[in-house]
Amino acid sequence: MTVRGTVRAPSWWNLAPLGVVAGLSRTEGGVVEHDVVALTQRLVRAASMNPPGVEEAAGLVLAEQARAWGLQVSVQEVAERRANVIVRLPGAGTAPTLVYCGHLDTVPADSRGWDEDPLGGVIRDGYLWGRGAVDMKGGLAAMLTSLAALRQADVALPGDVVLAAVVGEEVDCAGSRHLDGTDVLDGAEWLVVGEPTDLDLVIAHKGAIRVQLVAHGKAAHGAIPELGANAVVAMSDLIAGLRVFPEGTVPYPLLGLPSVSVNTIEGGTAINVVPDLCRAVVDIRTVPGTDENEVLATIQAAADRAAAKVPGTDIEVSVMHVRAPVGTAADAPLIRAAEETAVRVLGSSRPARGAAYFSDASVLAPPRRLPTLLFGPGQEKYMHQPNERVSTTALQEAAAFLAALPRTLYGVAR
Repeated sequence: MTVRGTVRAPSWWNLAPLGVVAGLSRTEGGVVEHDVVALTQRLVRAASMNPPGVEEAAGLVLAEQARAWGLQVSVQEVAERRANVIVRLPGAGTAPTLVYCGHLDTVPADSRGWDEDPLGGVIRDGYLWGRGAVDMKGGLAAMLTSLAALRQADVALPGDVVLAAVVGEEVDCAGSRHLDGTDVLDGAEWLVVGEPTDLDLVIAHKGAIRVQLVAHGKAAHGAIPELGANAVVAMSDLIAGLRVFPEGTVPYPLLGLPSVSVNTIEGGTAINVVPDLCRAVVDIRTVPGTDENEVLATIQAAADRAAAKVPGTDIEVSVMHVRAPVGTAADAPLIRAAEETAVRVLGSSRPARGAAYFSDASVLAPPRRLPTLLFGPGQEKYMHQPNERVSTTALQEAAAFLAALPRTLYGVAR
């Protein structure tokens, strides 16, 4: 169902009274260093692992802090105990909106392999440790702190700056898909996603097409296989000969070539039974310009050829989900503004590069043709790993960059 407008807070959503959350101390247009670190700690301690996908606690932390800092807060219920949090810093309404976006959920974690409590938010050796510190509660904290700093400095921006904190990115992008059906992004011109980039400027990332293959055959006794139709053999032939992208495919700048990987396969019930069913899942990573329909047609044709080699079998091809690749020109105004901001705030230029993973930008950017930048604290090597941790210095630098970027983009005097 398409939803327009801001959704009322659900009955289970219970913001704390104002004053419960510490405010932001005022500095000369800057970011108070301990605030972004403290907020990251609180977010890490608010478990939001997905699965199972209950981001309520983290969403409440973010919403409470945003409201305490005097920012406009609204909520979109996506499912029970799951809500997008929308934070807005209003501008004059004379320029387009700049959207910051990040996800509230994390991948699961238990204590195995960790030197610190994954939900502890411990600070040690200059790092904040915990699940989501890198991916991407540190990025969310930096984004919210930057909006608060702009408000505290009373910066008059011509356009709104909106932070969309969404649920579900780690599994199915449920939050961004819900957000896409609302009016929050109406008037948006630029998108910044706070995924961990080690403070580099990521201007392109791959997309994904996840395909399920199901081979059907006929069961028979293993001693008389000629009476059956072996689904595993048909699937094996398909996988061995699967060529999705033709030779001579041109690499995309910063991303390289698209890729294909068969990552799960299962079939058969017993050693003495000809299998009548086999399933496999294919993970295809795409680049801008990849034709989704052409990819699927190629796989279907290969499946038909493989099934024809094993009489009595057929292979179904179905799409599990599609996430679009994203690419922004290096000379786009958003990227030029980011480069200028990096030199001024971080003290040096930052490389423009690509990323192999996809993000919520895959859902939000293509329908609106939004120029997109990925920028956030944290090194990708710590994502989804035990001992996930983010540099406290990187948190502070990210918040400062994100507070300065709107001024540069809108051409507002510093």
